[in-house]
Amino acid sequence: FFFDYLHKLAENVFVSVGTGMLEQEFLLLVWKGVIATALLIVPTVLMGGTLPLVAAWLQRNQPDASRASARFYAINSLGAVTGSFVAGFIMVQALGMVATLQTTALVNLFVGGAAIVIARRNGKLWEGALVSDTEKSKEKLVVTETETQETKRLFKLAVALVALTGGVSMGLEVLAARSLVLLFGASLQSFALVLVAFILGIGFGAGLISSPKYQWARRELATVVLLVAAAFWIGFFIWSAEGWVNIYRELRTAVARTATGYQLQLVLNVLIAIIVLGIPAALLGAVLPLWIRAGKDGKGGLAEHVGRLLTWNTIGAVVGVLLTGFFLMPVFGVRAAFGILALALCAGGIALASKNRLQSAFMGSCLVGGFVLFTMATGGDTWQHVMSSGVFRLRETVVNYSFLPRRAKEVKIIYYKDAPDATVSVESVTHEGEQQISLRINGKTDASSHGDLSTQLLLGHLGLLARPDAENMFILGLGSGITASAALTHPNVKEIVVAENCKPVVESAALFGKWNREVLKDPKVKVVFEDARTVLKLGKKNYDVIVCEPSNPWLAGVGSVFSQEFYELAASHLKEDGVVVQWFHVYEMHDGVVDLVTKTFSTVFPYMEIWDPGTGDFIMVGSTKPWAMSLDGVRKAMERPLVREDFEKIGLTKPEHVFLRQMASARTAFAIPDGMAVQSDAFPVLEYEAPRAFFLGQRAEDFLRFDERTWQSSLASAEKQKILRSLTTTELMGIFKDYKSVNPILTSYLKQRFTAGTNETMVPVFADNNPTPFIFQTYEGYKNLPNLPPEVTAEHKAVLTAEAQIYTVPAKWREGVEVIEKTINDLGSKTTREGLKWKPDHFLCLAVRTALANGDFGLAERLLKLEQYVEETREMRYLKRIVAAAAPVKTAANTPLPLVVPPTGK
Repeated sequence: FFFDYLHKLAENVFVSVGTGMLEQEFLLLVWKGVIATALLIVPTVLMGGTLPLVAAWLQRNQPDASRASARFYAINSLGAVTGSFVAGFIMVQALGMVATLQTTALVNLFVGGAAIVIARRNGKLWEGALVSDTEKSKEKLVVTETETQETKRLFKLAVALVALTGGVSMGLEVLAARSLVLLFGASLQSFALVLVAFILGIGFGAGLISSPKYQWARRELATVVLLVAAAFWIGFFIWSAEGWVNIYRELRTAVARTATGYQLQLVLNVLIAIIVLGIPAALLGAVLPLWIRAGKDGKGGLAEHVGRLLTWNTIGAVVGVLLTGFFLMPVFGVRAAFGILALALCAGGIALASKNRLQSAFMGSCLVGGFVLFTMATGGDTWQHVMSSGVFRLRETVVNYSFLPRRAKEVKIIYYKDAPDATVSVESVTHEGEQQISLRINGKTDASSHGDLSTQLLLGHLGLLARPDAENMFILGLGSGITASAALTHPNVKEIVVAENCKPVVESAALFGKWNREVLKDPKVKVVFEDARTVLKLGKKNYDVIVCEPSNPWLAGVGSVFSQEFYELAASHLKEDGVVVQWFHVYEMHDGVVDLVTKTFSTVFPYMEIWDPGTGDFIMVGSTKPWAMSLDGVRKAMERPLVREDFEKIGLTKPEHVFLRQMASARTAFAIPDGMAVQSDAFPVLEYEAPRAFFLGQRAEDFLRFDERTWQSSLASAEKQKILRSLTTTELMGIFKDYKSVNPILTSYLKQRFTAGTNETMVPVFADNNPTPFIFQTYEGYKNLPNLPPEVTAEHKAVLTAEAQIYTVPAKWREGVEVIEKTINDLGSKTTREGLKWKPDHFLCLAVRTALANGDFGLAERLLKLEQYVEETREMRYLKRIVAAAAPVKTAANTPLPLVVPPTGK
């Protein structure tokens, strides 16, 4: 119940003691282990003591207490499945972390109360247990004196077997989680489902073996069969990996076409996980209850027997996790580690069969061991191509079975390594005679030498254009190293600290030396093998620029670096005028997630800009204080050869071109985030919404309405309008040749303009019947507006004509605005609006924007009062925030003033 308070206390202790350990990787790891153990040891010891107590109670109340204890172990495991599912998929999402923990505490109180009630009501006891304490002592003495060597041998054998199965099963869980998420995607839900499948398998196997139907089974022979069967299944999985992937693709494609596709995919994932992991988990999970049933032969009573077996099983599990995660997997790889665990089971089966002279079981164990060795020796290349392919990102309507074989021929894997926390690969392809390489983490491309180049370079440059005198920088995530190399082109930068907790990423970055200028060899760059939050918490430095380029938020754990707490931590490590640069994306996202991220960012950094590096991505630049990015500053930066070289790589050959990539300046960007929801550690909304958005495969588009190059172009500064209107068609073609815009409306306009081929040709783009404004051109003097639809009503014609007047005769903007105001006022007096075929909110927003662009804030406020007559839209709320921010500084005479950024706290 008080875990949240203890956690905060532990965090303070961790930081106070851990400061100074950042350079000592092993010591810091040990300190983390100490803190984690201190937090968890008390509740886990108490919970671990429950089953032996139940066994003692059963011994007093049941004639076959050992079998009942085994069954209680199965029930306990199935309860764990329920707890994992309810907490992982329902409670945390609905209640948050703290309330979920406290609800769990209340359930514990209920369980304890139920135990007390059962004890008080249990009047009748099994007759064999109705003996006095003296008789019990005598009985124990007799048992002790007559205990045979065979009983001791049997117990030692049981201990060895349950320790082996505990270690292998937990090692298997680690490996299966790593390999299956390469197929499902490494989301929180994927890890939770693998855990559910694992525990469900253990519970099912335990329940089956504890059934009275299997009392006849000989323990030794049954154990050999269970061990060898599990080993065979593991070998079969690694031998047939590509087949499993194709089965998954086929089923996933089928469920994706249904209305409840996301929920069905979760069911599909858990079914696949049960087949791959649950079956061997069930086989291994049956071993412990099988030997718990030997409790009547154990010394010291059933409770001690159960407790000791559980203890050794747990010790084996701990060793299995550490050995697999920190040695087998990083040294030998996931595939070979699977094989080693299977061989360990075969070795256990061979030893047990040999000791008990079970010839058939001995031969079977040897044959399965040979099969596992065969699978380990063959098919390694196929495994790498399958596991690095990112099949979870395929959007297939019909499964193309040639995809994986073709990919293996066309793509060359030049680096592949399984780290404790991720599988990292670097792939090389030849495109138009040029080598292109990409970095994949858990099957997802996170950096590349071409496709992501614009994003990577702008992440490195934008913060230094905003803060040209910056001397040091912090980067979350190394990736290809191109972002860090971009920052080094600015001579004032003396130090770059990179937080990268995955060592293979650092090794793979060396392969990008041709594109990152061998950045890792530069003494200014310091890579810290830790996560960003730990580096910032334990580090004593403040930075001029902090760059955040994590992976996608649908990956487990990534949501924590998009949280309000992380941004507050980052802000506390900024110098007075420092800025934070944050990457995000619109692909495989819906508008709610994008709004959640931008809103969370803006709560800590109220002064912000949004930039457009290319298709699919956007970049936020934020600070707690305003800053100015001028054309002169960009021009000065581009006088440096390496800076100019970087910008030319992405089509920005002149300083003016850089502003073409600015989607929203500080004048308007602060008003874009909408709603109240934020991502926080206590309520990790992103971990649940991002995977859902990823499955749907949609593209966020609502926030693109607030682009200063299109719909909001009238709100851009006069300088920006002048700069971008001076660009020629040839220049625009060069800028967007390789890296298109994140805004499809802008892309559509540019495509039409490129087709027209001249600067003089007017290229109108219509949304319904409304012309879309573009900062690159003006409709002034254009004769083909308004665009009247057939059977237009008088009201609709009036507002369309007013809209045309605002665009084509800017000097008469006020007349057009007044017509829109009057028409909407008249609309408000009508009792019904049935059959209305035009959108009053569009024209009201146009009128407000026009008033703001001409500095008439009083008129803008008056117009916004008409919102009661139209449907409230996000754009309306956006304009209200801009007007509210400008209101405190406008003069009494309503003199035209430039738009202003909001004061801190707005």
